[in-house]
Amino acid sequence: MLQNIFRAGALRRAPLLLVGLLVLLGGAYFTWASLFGRSASSGAVTPSSVPVSTVVAGRSAIDITRTGLGTVTAWNTATITPQVSGQIIEVAFREGALVRKGDVLVRIDPRPFQAALDQAKAKLEQDQANLIASQKNLVRDQTLLTKGGFATQQTVDNEIAQVDALKASIAGDEGAIETARLNLEWSTILAPFPGVASLRNVDVGNVVSPVSSLLTITQIEPIAVDFTLPQADLAAVTAAFERGKPVVIAYDQEGKTVLDRGVLDVINNQVDTTTGTIKLKARFDNPGHRLWPGAFVQIRVVVESRPDAIAIPNQAVQRGPDGFYAWVVQDGRAHMHPLTIGPIQDDRTIVEAGVAPGDHVVVSGQYRLRDGIPVAENSPSSEHSSDRVEARR
Repeated sequence: MLQNIFRAGALRRAPLLLVGLLVLLGGAYFTWASLFGRSASSGAVTPSSVPVSTVVAGRSAIDITRTGLGTVTAWNTATITPQVSGQIIEVAFREGALVRKGDVLVRIDPRPFQAALDQAKAKLEQDQANLIASQKNLVRDQTLLTKGGFATQQTVDNEIAQVDALKASIAGDEGAIETARLNLEWSTILAPFPGVASLRNVDVGNVVSPVSSLLTITQIEPIAVDFTLPQADLAAVTAAFERGKPVVIAYDQEGKTVLDRGVLDVINNQVDTTTGTIKLKARFDNPGHRLWPGAFVQIRVVVESRPDAIAIPNQAVQRGPDGFYAWVVQDGRAHMHPLTIGPIQDDRTIVEAGVAPGDHVVVSGQYRLRDGIPVAENSPSSEHSSDRVEARR
């Protein structure tokens, strides 16, 4: 019976215990909110620094260029053919080797040409002797004609004609000697200019004629590159050409390795209406032979040089409703700077106004910025360089 009484009392006290427990929990929540909620609220008023990456703007010499694709061509190309017919007795060049102007390439048997020269010389001497005899006869008969008629006028006239004929024969003999001498010289084939010899087309013992192709010589010092540019670049290129032949830089096909530097030599006289491009020709000294006939290269024509320009990475340049801008960190806070930009190069943009040398320009993390917000820079790197930069459009 006592157990029933205690059980009934516990049931009557349960609501009171529940109310007390709720009051205790409410007080604990109020205390927690007072301590931690205040700090959270104060954090919203003073935000933490936004991490960004920056670069330090600097000045550098920048070449503004126009880029096109081109083909390397030999400055001079000659297909070597004999000017006389005969049998080859010597091939003096080495395939693929450099030859100098005047080097012997091929020798043709000179004996027939030497014999022809000797024969022409003998004929000249014969006619010269006959001329001397005819001139003496003419003088003698002219004297006899004037002193008593021991010679007739017809005889004198015939001897005058004979003298004139022999003089003409001597002139022909001299021409024949010159022809024979040329044929003898042509039996030795020389390099017309310095260049690289191709693979040979003939061997010793072959009989060749003026229609036979022996080899090809290509001049690679200097060397040329024929390339094209869009019609839109013509004005800038011609303006640079008027100031003096612009510098031209030849790169490999990927545009990464500089092969040689030269000058723009020729601008074609018309635009190709089918492609809207203009053809140009550049000249390179090519002392290292890095440019080879037939190779494809990337060409950059320097149309303007800026010796003291400011350039920043492309990713630093932002565009908004009012134009271009960049975020610049000053005294630990980000500030929006409107920009006036110039030409854009591979990965950098020339800044005409809005950024000064030494400014820390944000290159990543801009999406969390607003004007005046505190920022934390991650190891700013310098954009200043003493090397010349080639800017392209």
